[in-house]
Amino acid sequence: MEPTDFDTVFASYEKPIFGYVLQMVRDESVAEDLTQEVFLKVHRSLPGFEGRSKLSTWIYRIATNTCLDHFRSSAHKKGERTDALEGDVPAGSLDEAARSRVVPLEDRVVKEEMSGCVREFVDDLPEDYRAVVILHDLQGFKNREIAEILECSVGAVKIRLHRARTKLKASLDSGCSFYRDGDDVLRCDRKDSEPADDD
Repeated sequence: MEPTDFDTVFASYEKPIFGYVLQMVRDESVAEDLTQEVFLKVHRSLPGFEGRSKLSTWIYRIATNTCLDHFRSSAHKKGERTDALEGDVPAGSLDEAARSRVVPLEDRVVKEEMSGCVREFVDDLPEDYRAVVILHDLQGFKNREIAEILECSVGAVKIRLHRARTKLKASLDSGCSFYRDGDDVLRCDRKDSEPADDD
């Protein structure tokens, strides 16, 4: 039976949730505020937690929704629109996603080292894509757990992860130069932009 008293839950999850929120928002002070907001919500809702999902996925769901609400609120204040999710998944595209294991280059980079260069491209992903990449590749959640966190189907998670990696790969191919350092760690540098003509 998972612990459901708030002090124990907070002690167990405060650091990992702060780390996850920081990966999402990339601003320490904002991450601190949002983490506090997450645990206020956890504190209010914990008495009604019925264990229908794992405690960890329930807390990460609250954290993810808090981050997405923050992005929507920030975009609204700036008069911008947030990136909408893709429409319905076309028939057969799930099979295509399963067959087309996107070239594992960016996957290895994410797993071996989230260098500043690569991290910038992850940050440029739409929030929903960024969340699925972080949950899967950095937080280590399985597709089924991510589906519970994002409140969508496993198929939708696979499609979203496939599209996120495709988008990330295209950005990395055009914006990064990859190499291995003396310790055989895969690294990248941002490609220099083309120099302007002096004529």
